[in-house]
Amino acid sequence: MSIGREAASVDAVAALRQLTARRVRREPMSHIMGEREFWGLTFHVSADVLTPRPDSETLIEAALTCLPDRDRAWRILDLGLGSGCLLAALLTEFPRATGVGVEASQVARTLALRNLARHGLEGRARIDARDWSQSGWTDGLGGPFDLIVSNPPYIPTAAIAGLMPEVALWEPRPALDGGADGLSAYRALAPALVGLLAPAGWGLFEGGEGQAIEIEGICASAGLSPAGRWLDLGGITRVIGARQETVGKTAV
Repeated sequence: MSIGREAASVDAVAALRQLTARRVRREPMSHIMGEREFWGLTFHVSADVLTPRPDSETLIEAALTCLPDRDRAWRILDLGLGSGCLLAALLTEFPRATGVGVEASQVARTLALRNLARHGLEGRARIDARDWSQSGWTDGLGGPFDLIVSNPPYIPTAAIAGLMPEVALWEPRPALDGGADGLSAYRALAPALVGLLAPAGWGLFEGGEGQAIEIEGICASAGLSPAGRWLDLGGITRVIGARQETVGKTAV
């Protein structure tokens, strides 16, 4: 049998051309394939959620440092659930933990639930439809939480158009747009953490390059103590830690 000489079927050629055309338009491979790997787990993705990225795995690494006891029944809150990749990875690493995911988008909530079910985690997680831009969004959320994580939108509005086309043209704008200076979400989230964190709990924010000082300042103004920075694989400060002021500043 001659390998590589068989004629492709008409359907296969048509499918290949269609997929190639999508990539030529700079549609992300994650959208074309419908999946993306994160922290060794595979997630369904679409244009309705931010594609999971290796940079965000720094949040998981930071969480494992902050909560070294893997067997505790930690309570985890993910603010801005998206695809559910952060919450799923954390529940996988902490097998006795339970989690709550907050997400404003109905389409994203549906996809996140699908991803949690894919990894057998739906019984340990609750997804809430909440919008942190609205007053009273924390009412009835529960808590306190031992760990609160968030990868909020942090790109300044004017900078979005200059991002690579795979991001600027195809990623959901609400997951990218952090307002004029990229910090609007942190101003909404930091004060909420004061009422949601357990006394010795940890808050972990993902942030953009050069934003750490500003994010720490927002946390301090809200009554939280900056509690460490974590670098991504590119050497950029990617995660900023915060704790209740009564716990004190922790160097990591």
